[in-house]
Amino acid sequence: MDAIQVETADGSVRGADDHGVWVFKGVPYGADTGGEWRFRPPRAAIPWVNVRDCLEYGPSCPQMTVEQMIGHSIGDEGQKMMGVLSAEPSMSEDCLVLNVWTPKVDATAKLPVLVWLHGGGWSTGSASWPLYYFDNLARHQQAVVVGINHRLGILGFLDLSHLGEEFADSGNVGMLDVVAALEWVKANISAFGGDAGRVTVFGESGGGLKTTALLGMPAGRGLFHNAIAMSGSMMAAQLPEQARETTEAVLEHLGVGAEAEKLQALEVNRLVEAELALNQRGGLMMGGRSLSPVLGPSLPEHPEVAIRAGLARDVTVVSGCTTDEVLSFLAADPELWQLTEQGLRDRLQLMLGDNTDAVLRAYKTMEPDESPTSLMIDILTANATVVPHIRLAEAKIEGGGAPAYFYQFAWGQPDPAGRVRAGHGSDMPYFFDNVDKAPIAAGPHAGPLVATMCGAMGALSHNNDPNHESMPHWPRYTLDQRATMFFDVPSRVENDPFSAERRFWEDLSGSGL
Repeated sequence: MDAIQVETADGSVRGADDHGVWVFKGVPYGADTGGEWRFRPPRAAIPWVNVRDCLEYGPSCPQMTVEQMIGHSIGDEGQKMMGVLSAEPSMSEDCLVLNVWTPKVDATAKLPVLVWLHGGGWSTGSASWPLYYFDNLARHQQAVVVGINHRLGILGFLDLSHLGEEFADSGNVGMLDVVAALEWVKANISAFGGDAGRVTVFGESGGGLKTTALLGMPAGRGLFHNAIAMSGSMMAAQLPEQARETTEAVLEHLGVGAEAEKLQALEVNRLVEAELALNQRGGLMMGGRSLSPVLGPSLPEHPEVAIRAGLARDVTVVSGCTTDEVLSFLAADPELWQLTEQGLRDRLQLMLGDNTDAVLRAYKTMEPDESPTSLMIDILTANATVVPHIRLAEAKIEGGGAPAYFYQFAWGQPDPAGRVRAGHGSDMPYFFDNVDKAPIAAGPHAGPLVATMCGAMGALSHNNDPNHESMPHWPRYTLDQRATMFFDVPSRVENDPFSAERRFWEDLSGSGL
């Protein structure tokens, strides 16, 4: 195995060659966040003297398993087929590490940089999953790719601002970690062949939420130049009063009172168990409460407000999702494909409350021939992802400056009724050129999708524009045309394909949804 050394501002790191791509794993970008530094902003990494071997992934933030979060098993075969992990192999609060893939360790190369924000909601995941091994992306798009770990869940977003000035931003330290990683990129990436003046942030699901939050953070301005929010758009942060309710529930569960020192001294597993317990009994992620970014010093306004005001005017934004996002989350419902009208109403009532009747009336008018199952998938997908991504593009347009682009991933598999559907996460192997890590995505369709989708990511990183020769022309999103790229075989562009739905949800949102 060939090895190479790179000098960073903190010390020398040793990486390894993987068929023409140099890989550095577990590079520290910040210091340990445990003990007295728990719930506090990140600190710079502590410099080291000897060459540091960066040949194995570093630890992930302590967290619940994916199966605990979603409530059902993925299974060993599912993990292998999709390139995902149910549980992290190594966890520690000393988790501020990143991974780098580069085709050229040459400070004069000036390659564009892609920084990956992993999925898993706000509470799970890492940059160490097989699907996130970015050798093909680096090799074929001639870019430096960086994947980062950061604090999650209770460690990244528990608001303790009432316990002292040092915790004023505790409800957002997970995102401050992301900013710290981007600052590391700015200071060090040239030594790995990257250009700190051409940085693209991209994230899917929870990573899309993080990407949107970053667009609304003043501290992130100037650290990245393009952003791709995939299947996740967070247009509003938690209000402090909402976050305080969650904090009080956590403190009550732990039984330690409102003393910061006791919280910092607890075994970290107790904190993760508290988050899991509240999640399982509906204490989190229900009724608007969650462990996610909170309005405060580093996020003074909701991302939508900040983006509309022009904070992201210098960033080209790509926003989009799959056509049937929620299908992946409904798969465990044994009655999904035999859903009755009453079953549809009951399920929507849990999500939409008093707006259920209005939503059902509208969708039965827009889609009169669809089954209850199709209506549920379409309604929940629009509410959770399509409309928020449209609002992100609209906010970007209102903020001015660099353009916005909008997409849908439409290639999928037929459901029992024959309708082709693309569920949450099914687009990632093609965007990343990682079909070899996710065999479920393989087939004759894979080559054209990879050429189009990964090519668009590469073109954006190089040229601030996703257009390239292996795809139809992708116009920027405008309020009059609303051009939408449908990634499919073949791909196509449609103008304002969600016109009726978009207007309905806008009207309903104005009524208080």
